[in-house]
Amino acid sequence: MSATVLPEAAPQPTYEAEGALGLPPLWVPPPEVDPVSRRDLADVVTSLSRFLGMRTAGWVMLGGGVLLLVAAWLLRWQELRVAGILAILLVLVAALFTIGRPKFDVAIVVPDTYVQVDDDASGSLHVRNVGVRRTLPSRVDLPIGARTASLAVPSLAVEAQHDDRFTIPTDRRAVVAIGPAQSVQGDPFSLMGRDTLWTDVIEVFVHPKTVRLPGRQTGFIHDLEGHPTAKVTSADMSFHALREYVAGDDRRHIHWRSSARTGDLMVRQYEETRQSRMAVALDQADQSYGSDDEFEDAVSVAASFVMQAVREENPLALVTNVEVHPGQTATSIMNELSRVQRLENTHVTDVARLVRDRESDASIVVLITGSKVRPDRLRHAATLLNLDCRVIAIRVSDSAVLSVETVANVTLVNLPVLADLPKAMRRAML
Repeated sequence: MSATVLPEAAPQPTYEAEGALGLPPLWVPPPEVDPVSRRDLADVVTSLSRFLGMRTAGWVMLGGGVLLLVAAWLLRWQELRVAGILAILLVLVAALFTIGRPKFDVAIVVPDTYVQVDDDASGSLHVRNVGVRRTLPSRVDLPIGARTASLAVPSLAVEAQHDDRFTIPTDRRAVVAIGPAQSVQGDPFSLMGRDTLWTDVIEVFVHPKTVRLPGRQTGFIHDLEGHPTAKVTSADMSFHALREYVAGDDRRHIHWRSSARTGDLMVRQYEETRQSRMAVALDQADQSYGSDDEFEDAVSVAASFVMQAVREENPLALVTNVEVHPGQTATSIMNELSRVQRLENTHVTDVARLVRDRESDASIVVLITGSKVRPDRLRHAATLLNLDCRVIAIRVSDSAVLSVETVANVTLVNLPVLADLPKAMRRAML
């Protein structure tokens, strides 16, 4: 009796359970795709233009040629067909000027990066061909502040160099950014072109005008060893009074003659002195000044005091309405003065409070503002400062008459022009 062999049953497909019924999973729709926006189209066109080197005029010429061909086909006008073909051919010819990339070594040389207003300042641009073949004539655009100088570069042989000079504007206080230099490779009609950056940006600081002020010899700073304060100490330079000796006092400060006269040991007391420290406070409030020239004069006044303090090796700090700049070097502070601008939503009292809070050890505070601040408001701002410091409040006004008035520790100066500042300081120190 033979046995019958049954075939094995084919494996049944299994499905991941969906709930308790074991049904196949439902179809999941793809994620929703956002529609193409105008910005996306603009980004695509910009990327394509950068890749092809096509400028706006080139796109207009190419689009116009295509429209002329379509119109010629619809209207059966031979003249439109010729015009459309010529427009497209012109774009193709312009594309030939963008083939390849120039191999230049470009350098910007500026001998003086720190100049004063109205000083002569210039620089030079050096372009050298470091490729293996002669270059075609090209153009290098060099931004100089708010302007852009276009310098023509002739055809250069291998290792040949072209030099060109440019002038830096110094008619007003500013930080003039020079560069980056970029070569422009394109056709004469500016249909197509490629721009290549070659250098970094060089900053030229145009410092404000300054005048020389009277120094220690004429009483600008009265104390040579320091500025005495009301704080009493056991050892210093400025004598204050005598008191009885207590255990722990330094015997070197015993006053023997007074001790012999009173019969008790007497020691000297001194007023603590500080090294003369100047805080130059420049009000940047837009509402404080009647014109841009008035603000420029105020900046020049601040710069004059900074340079005087540096010449006399006194510690100083430049204080504006929003920031304190410690005086590390004269160049660093003058660079900051080249940058300062008028500000909205601030007042002269803001800079006075900042001096009080951040430069409380200043022995001389020069507070500078404009003609829109009334004298009584300026005196009120001066009262916010410490009582043991000398305050020189200068109000710059081109319509005022030079005047100097001192009440207590505050000297109020009405200054019409920068040239009168030395005369005003001599009168203030009488």
